[in-house]
Amino acid sequence: MKGPLLELFSLITGRSDMITVILSFFSVFVIIFLCFPLRAYMRGLVASKLGDDTPERSGMLTMNPLAHIDPMGALCMCICCIGWSKPMPISINRCRKVTIRKAAVLIALTGPLSLIAMALVLVILSKITLHFAVSEAFFYLYMGIVYAAQINIWLAVLNLLPIPGFDGYTLIQGALPRKQAIWVETNAHIINIVVFVLLISGVLTVPLQFVSSGVMWFLDHITSWI
Repeated sequence: MKGPLLELFSLITGRSDMITVILSFFSVFVIIFLCFPLRAYMRGLVASKLGDDTPERSGMLTMNPLAHIDPMGALCMCICCIGWSKPMPISINRCRKVTIRKAAVLIALTGPLSLIAMALVLVILSKITLHFAVSEAFFYLYMGIVYAAQINIWLAVLNLLPIPGFDGYTLIQGALPRKQAIWVETNAHIINIVVFVLLISGVLTVPLQFVSSGVMWFLDHITSWI
């Protein structure tokens, strides 16, 4: 997916328009200043409920976006809609209310689920906006909200990839044989570079977009009553 900076470059070269650029910036800012903080906060909250006081002691158990914005992650988000926030400090060994494995799975699931939940809220908000639209500006606002929902879903699906550093890997990590798990973690940097190249080249983008479109269709379908 093209970020607002690439859309701006396309505008300069005559391959985009100002409305698209504005909507792209609006959508990405929603992600950076609202959705990323919510995702981080929910992960920290789940860890806290499981007995870990690290998120609260770190001062990052807050919805304040300034506590979560990672400059490089925000820049990448503005370039190609692949970004991240500062990692929420979590000590999985302190989650004593459940087993360590169960705590890791619950916290890993919180990330994608919080993004999809936010996407659902945005879909509902977009339909309400369209329903009460009284001018062209409302239609553009509707488009911006829908785009933000699509990016949320894209990030949730991307985060479920079973590669080191992503929630998807945490979900399958316990099922991997020890030898394979050690190999993956040893070669994590190489794997991440390969995945990034596959994303930029479009090889992974197509299947991820297909899954994201399916999730978007589902959210649109269950909110068809609005």
